[in-house]
Amino acid sequence: MIGFVSSRSRRAEIGDSCQPVSQTLLITRYDVDRAEKQESLAIEDMKDLLGLNVIGVVPESKDVLTCTNLGTPIISLGEDNPAAGAYMDMVDRFLGEEKELRFVTPEPVSFFKKIFG
Repeated sequence: MIGFVSSRSRRAEIGDSCQPVSQTLLITRYDVDRAEKQESLAIEDMKDLLGLNVIGVVPESKDVLTCTNLGTPIISLGEDNPAAGAYMDMVDRFLGEEKELRFVTPEPVSFFKKIFG
């Protein structure tokens, strides 16, 4: 899709008189624990493979499926919902605001969870 957008856009057809299409990467359904276990690609690996800057990381969430089935936007769940907050952060970054990426480091595991699972 990445090469297709760059080569087939109206801007590409016009040529040098126009700025090229700006492309960024939105990573969805990201599970930092799986990436830590090398069961999926890490964010840096995706950036390196695709050569794009990351505009947002949306964590894996059952709420996205629920909202899809109900026909409601995930952002309607508000900033406190991790997936909704991640999409809101992405929009802010797209509009030029500087925000740190969330959901890119594992949650700390409590002492009792380490022992009892």
